[in-house]
Amino acid sequence: MTHLRVGVIVPLPEEFRYVSSVLDLLTDFREQGRVYHTFRIPGTDTGGLLTVLHDMGHANAAIAAQDLIRVFRVPLVTVIGTGAALSPEVALGDVVVASEIDAYLYRAKAVEDAEHPGRTTLTLAGTSWKPSAPLLDHVRNFPLRRASRDIVTSWSGDALADCPLTPELRPAHGPALHVTPVATGEVVVGSAEFKEVIRSRNRTLAAVEMEAGGAALSAYHSDTADVLVIRGISDHAARDKTETDGARDVDGRPNAWRRYGVTNATRLLVSLLAAPDFPWRTVDPADVPGPAARPRRLRRGSFTAGGDGGDGPGPTARRVTAAAAGAATAAAVEYLAHRHRDAEEAVAAANPPRTPDAETHLGRSCPDEGHDAPDAAAEHP
Repeated sequence: MTHLRVGVIVPLPEEFRYVSSVLDLLTDFREQGRVYHTFRIPGTDTGGLLTVLHDMGHANAAIAAQDLIRVFRVPLVTVIGTGAALSPEVALGDVVVASEIDAYLYRAKAVEDAEHPGRTTLTLAGTSWKPSAPLLDHVRNFPLRRASRDIVTSWSGDALADCPLTPELRPAHGPALHVTPVATGEVVVGSAEFKEVIRSRNRTLAAVEMEAGGAALSAYHSDTADVLVIRGISDHAARDKTETDGARDVDGRPNAWRRYGVTNATRLLVSLLAAPDFPWRTVDPADVPGPAARPRRLRRGSFTAGGDGGDGPGPTARRVTAAAAGAATAAAVEYLAHRHRDAEEAVAAANPPRTPDAETHLGRSCPDEGHDAPDAAAEHP
């Protein structure tokens, strides 16, 4: 039996091509206007769903994450794709896993520039979320523990050996893993000056991207899911971004740095999820909005929702059967959940009850609406 435990969000079709070159995608189906691809982590009973946003930004990621959590009950949402380096310590091709997701544009204010009359400047406030403590501890210690440090060493060496860059661009060393705060906002950053603006409120920010804030907010409000943001670094978020994006590989294909970074990130994600002690969050059916699902018998090799092999997807579910033969395809059999909800279920899903421990799986730094965000200096001494 393969447990459906992870939902992967990929922003753009280009990034999907690189991710799918690593993940063994089994079949796909359409549900409520969105296409999902099933996959299985090799050597494990961990199954997942992958969906492509086809556009960038927080709103698209928030909706996709909400669907993965509420409809398919995954206990982990992962956002994967390219990112831009904010810190000089992060090199092209490196992989950044977010220890904190910093929405730097939250409650930003446009004010007149006192030093340059007639010009406007942007004053940042921001808010942030964190993965759960067990998940963050697992990622931070993955390169250090005896059981997994050789995996990270091999990952880096193999990535360098498979690097598609031409000899003059090829890095001297394999990629490094950075577990560090990541900035997220609705801006494509290609300015060294704007990089400094972002880092002025949090000097520890090492990379910037555009979707993590939406996914983190959905996970925060779900009370049932963790969020993992993993990005392959493809540019320096500076004026040379266009030139870096145009770099070609040994076969003359463009976007070589993006291909290298996302491939590195996907391979690392597979290694993290395959660890036998990965801290999967257990989804209690009582925590899931809507009426409790009735148990049902699942055929051998089928996906089940949640991390504990619990209830099936309920009386309104229908199955999608993987076509043709082969054990790999059979392992991906049939998972769809809640094709239609009635009006009462929709209201319940939109207004889930909060529990006292609602903030245990993400950081408690999200301010209540109607109140100013905490002072940046106080948040980040």
